Amino acid sequence: MPETNEFYVGYLKSPRTLTVFLGWAIPSLIVAALAIGWLVSRSQNDPGDGVWHHEANTLVGRVGATPYPLIRVPSKSPGHAAETVLLVSEGKHGGGERVAALDGRIVRVRGTILERDSCRLLELAHGDAVKPDDSLTAADTGRLAAPIIVALGEVTLRGEIIDPKCYSGAMKPGEGKTHKECATLCISGGIPPMFVTIDAAGRRSYYLLTDPDGRALTGGALHDGLLPFVADVVEIRGTLERRDDLQVLRVDLKSIRRL
Repeated sequence: MPETNEFYVGYLKSPRTLTVFLGWAIPSLIVAALAIGWLVSRSQNDPGDGVWHHEANTLVGRVGATPYPLIRVPSKSPGHAAETVLLVSEGKHGGGERVAALDGRIVRVRGTILERDSCRLLELAHGDAVKPDDSLTAADTGRLAAPIIVALGEVTLRGEIIDPKCYSGAMKPGEGKTHKECATLCISGGIPPMFVTIDAAGRRSYYLLTDPDGRALTGGALHDGLLPFVADVVEIRGTLERRDDLQVLRVDLKSIRRL
């Protein structure tokens, strides 16, 4: 009577049934693994196109401590007097203490640039990264005398509250639920809070968030009114103004609601 049960022995020829089974099972498993990998990758958030330029960079302009640490440098774009770069320190810290004593003066700052679209930040280097400077021409100094402020009225926007340092390249993706804890710690540590919206064409717009009087969000207004909504999709209302190239939203914290 012929043997009906095939048994695999390593030093013997593989049974025909096992050979046929493996012939379709292995390719099927490979295809399934590739398909699962593709589906998982498609389900992840876009890591973003923020860039952290790790080479040292130096900017000369007028530094400001309010509403958040920033430097205004002469603009290279026609029709604009100044470009704004937010100043932060290493890690999850703002640059407030390092620029407060030089508020309003022409200085030279040194560090590394992070940027995404129109959002630019400079992470201050160690040591004397902020120093008084007199190398600007009289014309450029005059262009930086005061920001050009244009009131744009009341607005209602939908988007996400972000920490711009991570969003601009320090982390990828620096947004969404997976980044909520990190963004909350960054903003608590002094990184300026921003709001980002995305239109139907995929274009992003950025808004620096302040209190209704145009001052930095701190204390209870920050911790109770804003931080619980960080990294969530929300609707927000406030008074919008443009300061040079920077959009500033004086936010009504009671208006924030999750969508």
